[in-house]
Amino acid sequence: MNLCPNCAAEIIPGSKFCIRCGDKIAERTKECPACTHQGPVTSVFCHHCGFHFEGKGQAAPNRYVQVFPIDFQSQESVTEQVKALFFKRLRQRVEEEHDPKKYPDYVERFYQSRFREIYGLRSEQIAEDILVQWERFGTEALSEIDRRLMTAFEGLLDFFIIQYCPDLNGVLLPSAILKYEKAIPGKTDLWQMIQDFLDFDHEQEVVYFDFISMRSELLANACKHFLYAEPQERVFFICDLSLKNTCKEGFALTNKGIYWKTPLERPQRIFYHEIGEVKKEKEWLTINGQFFNAGTSLNLKLCKLLKKLRGWRSPGVQTEKVRAAM
Repeated sequence: MNLCPNCAAEIIPGSKFCIRCGDKIAERTKECPACTHQGPVTSVFCHHCGFHFEGKGQAAPNRYVQVFPIDFQSQESVTEQVKALFFKRLRQRVEEEHDPKKYPDYVERFYQSRFREIYGLRSEQIAEDILVQWERFGTEALSEIDRRLMTAFEGLLDFFIIQYCPDLNGVLLPSAILKYEKAIPGKTDLWQMIQDFLDFDHEQEVVYFDFISMRSELLANACKHFLYAEPQERVFFICDLSLKNTCKEGFALTNKGIYWKTPLERPQRIFYHEIGEVKKEKEWLTINGQFFNAGTSLNLKLCKLLKKLRGWRSPGVQTEKVRAAM
């Protein structure tokens, strides 16, 4: 009986990936002569650098490198690989957004819950979809296949973690997040999306939505210390994070980006299309390497929201009375 060297789960004969943790099984691999990357023995080209094993022996520097390396041998084979890749993405998600020590608990919850059956059916549909793309367009479809896999995995992970693992997450994530799996800039109500993700009704922070009735000195403090919005930029809310409720520290989201200031730090502004890395640390976030902290619950919700908004551009600027007041 073969066991996975990473998690000691039993390996199904012939499998290239561990169905429990997603690690690749190196029992049938070959080394690329160009970059020394280990790949499946049946591969025609190196998935890392693009070297063609049956060609002239030169690497193809412009060849697309897959995010999710798949060997398109058969429907059954692709389904197995898709199932294994889910666990790899699950591990990454738990490490990025939750408690890495609880990863075994998430895996156990997968096998104990009905989601196991749901994913079994869904993985077959995903495999069939990407296999059709491969058969039609070959290597030209690799980027589209990666995009489809990423969208599918992210949606499934959100569904599994929010619906089946609320007790493991540490933060109660709103189920309304699930309807934004395929959110598209310009076709999604951004303000409603922000409300659904951040779920302020279950937060204790002071948040202002009506700037007309907001105390003028608080509004002035926010604008002076961190909210340097552009003319006609729509401000959705201001969250006051100052100890004395002065609005000198806090954060705000607009139709273009996020503005914030934390104690002893300079004010920051990042437009959605400028967002690169959003990383959740133990007690704070970093957005493009810049420190941000709104508390454990809001940090996680905002982390998920900003990842979803990464690359978005405002389709147009909406004029509202708020800007006149500011």
